[in-house]
Amino acid sequence: MNEGMEYVNPETGETESADFDLGQWMGRREAFGLTAARCTAAEIETLRIIRDQRVYRSRRSTWAEFCTLDLHVSRRWVDRAIGLLAAYGPAFFHISLVTHIGPKDYRSIAPNVSEAGIMVDGNVVALLPENSQNISAAITELLKRIEPKQPKPVTLGDALKRCQTFVEMLQAVPQDLDAGQKNDLAAAIGEIRRIASQLGVEIAGSR
Repeated sequence: MNEGMEYVNPETGETESADFDLGQWMGRREAFGLTAARCTAAEIETLRIIRDQRVYRSRRSTWAEFCTLDLHVSRRWVDRAIGLLAAYGPAFFHISLVTHIGPKDYRSIAPNVSEAGIMVDGNVVALLPENSQNISAAITELLKRIEPKQPKPVTLGDALKRCQTFVEMLQAVPQDLDAGQKNDLAAAIGEIRRIASQLGVEIAGSR
């Protein structure tokens, strides 16, 4: 039995006792099956307590062993999930259970998410189990509105820097190239000549 542990439940905001027997908890979570699509914020918070207060030591000597042998996932995965809870709160896990949204997409719509729910056009969709369809529709709509980032335009300076890097790398290549390697190099240089010609640059000896 692990006594004297208290924590703030991320879903209720209330301080609760974490006095629990790890063996009993593991029994209830047999075949835990940790996946981003199935974990709740409360489960991740429990894992944080087990890690931070080293409750796992009643079963394993290290946190990594506990994750691998008892939870059947990597330590990195669990630590990442705990980090996501700290960064985005329980809303991320509630929404991911419904929509399978990943951290990258969630970051883009996070300004529209609060404790009250998901804001779309002035309307709030509460994060409640019975609102699963509305939550999914709201997230889909928000993701549609994200404008794709335009790639940074390439300048001649950028291209010349890469050409210089290419030259420096070639200088470090061993001299004993086989026939295939020589053909590949000739093809690459030929392509550079072709593009340069399209840009109006005449290269001595290219004709």
